[in-house]
Amino acid sequence: MRVKPLDGIRVLDVTQIVSGPTCTFLLAALGAEVIRVEPPGGDVTWKPPPSYGPGGVNRGPRGPRDLPLSPLRRQRGKRSLVIDLKQDEGQALFKRLAGLSDVLVENARPGVMERLGLDYAALSGVNDRLVYASISGYGHDGPYRDRPSMDLVVQSESGLLAKTGFPDGPPTKVGVTIGDQVPGIYAALGILAALRQRERDGRGQWVDVAMLDALVALIWDEPLDEFQALGLPERSGNTDPRGAPLDVFPTADGWAAIVVTSDAQWEKLREHMGLGERFETADRTSGDPLLRREINRIVAEWTRLRPTTELIGELTRIGVPCGAVGSAWSAREHPQVAHRGMLERLVHPDTDEPAPFLGPGLPIRFSRAERGIRPAEPLGTSTDAVLGELLGLDPNELRGLHQRGVIAGPEE
Repeated sequence: MRVKPLDGIRVLDVTQIVSGPTCTFLLAALGAEVIRVEPPGGDVTWKPPPSYGPGGVNRGPRGPRDLPLSPLRRQRGKRSLVIDLKQDEGQALFKRLAGLSDVLVENARPGVMERLGLDYAALSGVNDRLVYASISGYGHDGPYRDRPSMDLVVQSESGLLAKTGFPDGPPTKVGVTIGDQVPGIYAALGILAALRQRERDGRGQWVDVAMLDALVALIWDEPLDEFQALGLPERSGNTDPRGAPLDVFPTADGWAAIVVTSDAQWEKLREHMGLGERFETADRTSGDPLLRREINRIVAEWTRLRPTTELIGELTRIGVPCGAVGSAWSAREHPQVAHRGMLERLVHPDTDEPAPFLGPGLPIRFSRAERGIRPAEPLGTSTDAVLGELLGLDPNELRGLHQRGVIAGPEE
């Protein structure tokens, strides 16, 4: 029987915005039962239009069964509960759920969960097998611990902003929320490692992931010490100090990326371009910026005479890595993306028609694991069901919690 890798693992998700929901989406896509606990009204991602629901696309105020774009994508595979954790009764319910869970993921600012009595120290006393994952800007210790942070801030402080862009231009952020999404991926990796260790010794642990740490780990994969010693600029645009041709080159009708990493590839390209003896013995990796600039210039003169499709065909045939520069939304029509099923039509659980929006699937394929993920739920859809199933609350108890504003369903 085909099952998902994390079938049987229960995750309590008390995250918000991007980094935490990215982590728990990955866990849900891998088969974990993810119970998402949200505050009344949901987090800020439930506010912006458009939303999608039984009535189709809604660009006005969100209806109770509507799902805005971010939850429609990122909350797939999760059950939605609304619990007010600022109330003592809400905290008590949450502790009981934590006692029945394998994993808890939170991305509040350090100190918030502690003030609620829901930090790792408190919940590990309830469930010593609990893997408790925290994602924050700077981690839960150190001089920056209490500082607020967001994607652009940690891109700046990590050095990524200074590394991105052209030498004569300003520091430039990466065009997606890498400061949020990469820590979410690292947190999922840490959770899987902690679950594996729990298999050996039966004990959970705290997994602490900082956004700044995650981006510093990316930046320092580069030989920055050596670059600084050579006096190289922080930003190199689309080129690289370690070789050429490597750049985004103009074509007759657009742009194409070409990356030549080996002498064998360069010999094939040089012969194909008809350069004769030019650059035959040039050391493309010497670090000489004038040599790199001249090689890139000669290649650019050659590429700008060819339509993009023709150029890509020529270079592919001789084994030179290349790709057309597409638009930000070109993945919708990319044949390889379509073949791999990476983008899927989003659906709403109340409708038979797919939404006019696409969302990414799990970017991991397994040879014998089941694929697919359930649609996202409208806010509070599973509140009563989960509290009834897991905690054994009867209808009268649930009704009282609703009346006191401790919990809420989709119509509240």
